[in-house]
Amino acid sequence: MSDATATFVARHARRNFWLNVIEGGIFMFGISMVSRFTVLPYFVSHYSQANWIQGLLPTIANTGWLLPGLFVAPYIAQLWTRKMPMLIGTFFERIPWLFMGIWLFMGNTLAPTTTLVMFFGLYAMHMFSAGATSIPWQDYIGRVIPEQRWGTFFGFQSGLGSLLGVAGATVATQVLGGQTIVVGGVNLLGSYTFPFNIGVLSLICFACLVVSFVFLVLTVEPRIPPQAKQPIWGSVKQMPQLLRQDSVFRTYLLARTGVSLGILGHSFVMAAAINRFQSSGEMVGAFTVVLSAAQALGSFGLGALADRWGHKQVLVLSGFIGALSLLLAWAAPTEWWYFVIFVCSGIAMAGYQLSSLAIVMLLSPKELRPSYIATANTFNVPVSAIAPMLAGWLAGEMGFIGLFVLLAAFGVIGTLVMQWKVTLPKKAPLTESIGTA
Repeated sequence: MSDATATFVARHARRNFWLNVIEGGIFMFGISMVSRFTVLPYFVSHYSQANWIQGLLPTIANTGWLLPGLFVAPYIAQLWTRKMPMLIGTFFERIPWLFMGIWLFMGNTLAPTTTLVMFFGLYAMHMFSAGATSIPWQDYIGRVIPEQRWGTFFGFQSGLGSLLGVAGATVATQVLGGQTIVVGGVNLLGSYTFPFNIGVLSLICFACLVVSFVFLVLTVEPRIPPQAKQPIWGSVKQMPQLLRQDSVFRTYLLARTGVSLGILGHSFVMAAAINRFQSSGEMVGAFTVVLSAAQALGSFGLGALADRWGHKQVLVLSGFIGALSLLLAWAAPTEWWYFVIFVCSGIAMAGYQLSSLAIVMLLSPKELRPSYIATANTFNVPVSAIAPMLAGWLAGEMGFIGLFVLLAAFGVIGTLVMQWKVTLPKKAPLTESIGTA
């Protein structure tokens, strides 16, 4: 980074820090209305009891998030800025919730199979657009937020989103329970039954995503000379070379795969609660509140801790807590245990999300960051695409208890490899206050 670019970033650091913290917070507040871990499994369970159908949710989420970046990275690398392709991609990431909301709010008269095809089609549009946006967004954050503040930034952004998500989950609880929402004697939202309530939540989600979009537009990004133009397959050809030459990066990706398998188990926790205890819509909403609150506290605490203790240690801690939550789900004798389970899940997911992103950015040279991000995202695609479907099938064969024990074991193995075999480069000392970002 040139002196002029560094000066530009420092001059706009505070503005960019808070604009993007607020943007991410509002975005996550909206997404909490349609939580992939609680609300969407609840929706799917009304149209199919097959575990492999539930497995489509994490399959689409993981594949959509990870795969497109491999083809986006060469195009992004040849641009002076990341903002415009990011805005275009995230527009298509957000618009499916408007379609979903209008469709369900108007009343769904389609057969269950057709309903699921339409739902998963819209969800795939959302996730694949999110995956295409992730490469320019992550590199964009690396450009506008000083490196010494990455942990605090991701922690504040996720923490604010999770705090707002608690409020959002409270709203979702009432909407799913068919209750009216009254504030100051004013009836803000009426009572809706299924599937109208899911339509309402989708529309609220979209409204929040529109507001968060404005904060992205207001961010100021430096112009940095691009790499030489590459063919669309440039990242595909470069990936084997990166993995051969950078042994630390390779080991990190292998270890992260194990940790991610442990995190994958959390996608089935809600389905297990519904299967074992026939959890009601109100209980699903309550679990969402607890999950969001745990993510909020975990994000704030672990984000600040990562800047001082290190992102690797935060990821290791998150891996062990994630495995613990699955073992608790295995042992849970009553539905009420799931509140503790979702607390552990929220903390584990918060640490995994903020530190797994930051570690890739720490390991990558600035000029090769898009290629490193694309390689990291693509590395897990085979496992991420197959594992959720396989996990859904295994849940049907061996039950959720056996599945949770198996995935917890993978999570622990990956965490131990991360602790013993991955060494991160030292970063510049932390000298700035949060106020100056």
